[in-house]
Amino acid sequence: MPEKKKLANAVNDLKNALKYKNKALKNNFFYAGIAKCFETCFEYTWKYFKQYAIKEGLEVFSPRDSIKAAGRLGLIADVEKWLAFLENRNIAVHDYLGISHAEYLKTISNFYREVGRINFP
Repeated sequence: MPEKKKLANAVNDLKNALKYKNKALKNNFFYAGIAKCFETCFEYTWKYFKQYAIKEGLEVFSPRDSIKAAGRLGLIADVEKWLAFLENRNIAVHDYLGISHAEYLKTISNFYREVGRINFP
């Protein structure tokens, strides 16, 4: 399945998961589901950025490179915001106590808003 289709499916899953955001602060089951949907969506997003950047002749290797390339190519407007999403995702995935559930849910909600603003070619 092409990256753009995977991304569209992941965005839809995240949209549905975020309907349970209020429950996620009280119930770890809902929090874990939303977090997993975000992590999957984030992965497909940066991989789409990478695929597009390579097609445009840029060399990209990492999520950080892909986000910066997406900014240069006009896919996203605020590279720093996207780098913050990456940072918070890394903290949450690799250090479960490094970010509060409330803070991570805020990051996820902001990410969902920004993913809707991607300038798909």
